[in-house]
Amino acid sequence: MNFHDPVDGELKQLFNTKRKDLIIPDTVQLAMENALSSISEQNVKKRYPHKRWRWVAAVIALFFILGAVSIYSVPTFGEMIRSLFAKDNPDIGLLRAQELGLVHNPHIKVKDKGYTLVIDEAVADPTRVTMALQLFDKKGKHDRYKLLLGELNNITIKDANGKELDTMYDMGYTNDFYYMVAFFNEPLQTDKITIEGNIGKLGNRQEPSIEGDWNFSFDIDMREANQQTKIEELSGSYTTPHGMTVTLKRLTRMVQGVRFELETELNDAAMARSPGDLWEKQMLSFHFETIENEEIHSVNSRKNGDMVSLMSTDYAVIGDGKIRWSYIFKYLPEHEPYRFILDGYSVAEIDGSKISFSPSELIEPKSFQILTDRIELVGTSLEDSQNPDATYETAVSFYGEMDNEIRNEEWKAYDSEGNQYDVSKRGASTLKNTLTDNWREGFISMGDRDMQQPYEYRITGLDYIPEELILVRRVVDKRYKDPDWSVMLK
Repeated sequence: MNFHDPVDGELKQLFNTKRKDLIIPDTVQLAMENALSSISEQNVKKRYPHKRWRWVAAVIALFFILGAVSIYSVPTFGEMIRSLFAKDNPDIGLLRAQELGLVHNPHIKVKDKGYTLVIDEAVADPTRVTMALQLFDKKGKHDRYKLLLGELNNITIKDANGKELDTMYDMGYTNDFYYMVAFFNEPLQTDKITIEGNIGKLGNRQEPSIEGDWNFSFDIDMREANQQTKIEELSGSYTTPHGMTVTLKRLTRMVQGVRFELETELNDAAMARSPGDLWEKQMLSFHFETIENEEIHSVNSRKNGDMVSLMSTDYAVIGDGKIRWSYIFKYLPEHEPYRFILDGYSVAEIDGSKISFSPSELIEPKSFQILTDRIELVGTSLEDSQNPDATYETAVSFYGEMDNEIRNEEWKAYDSEGNQYDVSKRGASTLKNTLTDNWREGFISMGDRDMQQPYEYRITGLDYIPEELILVRRVVDKRYKDPDWSVMLK
């Protein structure tokens, strides 16, 4: 038999075409080659023409390849969406992109050192870029823990002019692929983006690294996604009892998300409570619900079992006392009315509350009430310093029930001689006494009483336990939960 006739060229082209879209494990590829080479002329029945037999053999081998490779296949975005839907947690943005035909198939396949990097699905709009990246070993098995992103490996997004916009990160969530995402606080304004991968090293901390070249680059045309962007101007303004004015601005609807914008402004009395740049340290709490009072989404809620679909938050100071806020959600209703409800807010303010005690007398827990917060001291000890230039520092152990927020509070410590020290905090906190039908109630529990693991004030530089110790909360992250305002949106 002449194995160099034109039919063999056609067969080779057929197999190469199909293999471009498949990751064929080395063992499967070897079996396929053995199957083809075993077809000898003595096994050919004379009633089959030469070309016909070769094509039959090719089809049989191709089915063998497809069957074998299916064992190693990994869920694509379509399968992922179905899996999320089964868990009652569908990614509405991806579903919408799929409906609009905006799922891109770059067909990236880069092989080096026995590992193959594959990207078959990517979705992009002005809100975010989402991409499924797979990494196969020699056996065709996806390796979920071989790729570490950081300084050595990175995936960047550039605009049409080559300007770097953002870096993608692995969102996790699934073992079936690297769930790569990038969120944009400001909607992109470009007709094209380029996704570039600089991957030169594989391996995790528990095994030797493998150096190679898995770099890739592909473009995504953004024009069709940009055409789907719709802007809705909003109206409505409200001033809270303690001096914050909230004004709704606009909604920007994009394929994968909805950008909700509003502004806040503090009056003179509120600014006086937050001098310097303290007033800029704010947090808003609000939620959306249907006209039947069913929750849609919530932001910074203390409600038990709240629904969160917030993808990113950003803010910018636009004037003295004024901040422009931007929140991007996966979804907000488009064809039916719904309601925005302001639940509360917090602002960093000057406090001055004091806790004074004698460490040697702290035999039993001692409670202190400061504003609407309660702190229970349980012990004082010398611990190894977290500062590399010091040996020891004083740790004050406590449990707290905080009505106010704790993110922006600031503490100082004073010993018996009046020397001042910086204070940091260390420990775990959770929400307690929250309700399923109330976004405002509940407190932040600092420390875990069940596990007997208190929170700690770590006093830097205090390398001995003084006779008297004073803790001063200079700044309180003041929480206000008395707004009474809602707006119907359409």
